[in-house]
Amino acid sequence: MNSDNIARLSRKLLASCLVEEGSVYLCSSSYRKDISLLQDPLRDTVLQFLEEMRSQIPSDFSFILSFNFNGVNLSVEFEDGNTGAFGPTFYFTSFKSLRRHLRRQKWDELRLAGIEDGGIFDAWVSEAEDRPVDIPSSEAAAKQNAGELAEALTAIRAAQPLPLFAIVIARRDLGLATEHLRDREETVHIIADRMTTGNDILAVLERGVCWSFAEIEAAKLEAVEQLGPISRAQAERRFLV
Repeated sequence: MNSDNIARLSRKLLASCLVEEGSVYLCSSSYRKDISLLQDPLRDTVLQFLEEMRSQIPSDFSFILSFNFNGVNLSVEFEDGNTGAFGPTFYFTSFKSLRRHLRRQKWDELRLAGIEDGGIFDAWVSEAEDRPVDIPSSEAAAKQNAGELAEALTAIRAAQPLPLFAIVIARRDLGLATEHLRDREETVHIIADRMTTGNDILAVLERGVCWSFAEIEAAKLEAVEQLGPISRAQAERRFLV
């Protein structure tokens, strides 16, 4: 960031098309779409800020930012399947203090609190530990969705500019979705996030070239290592057998 002043960024957002009843709200699930309405260079500044936050917050937590005239409120929520529990809300006026706050967070403790608040008991976790890992095969899922996948790959390769990385997922009862990503680290992070909600990873592209299925399976194993115990069991389908 060129500036450490969140208040300045907040005021710019409050003068933008995103303002709603005196505030601007951005959440982890939709911020890329929402900020696409902004003009450069504000859009790039906000994207850099939010991508940094997303990289520091585990994938089984979501966040909501509420910008007002002097700064921003940050709220985090633990999400695990049908379970969700809100954590505390904090107020910041500088990027430095927000970064320091995220680095100091004890995510495992927040996760355990979320599990308790959401009504998931330790016995459920213990039971999952004894169940076999059943991560679906990307090759099999790709064959099942061959026609739609071919169309998705064509669309990705035709995009201008060509995305550095992209993934194609099959969502439960919702068809296929594609996501354009910046680098391998973000790609693995998003793979982990999508696996926790039962999505199948059909393809990963790097500069328009598909990874082999062996490379995708290796990335999925790498991805689950980023997850906490509940989310990992969810991603590995140990709650679904």
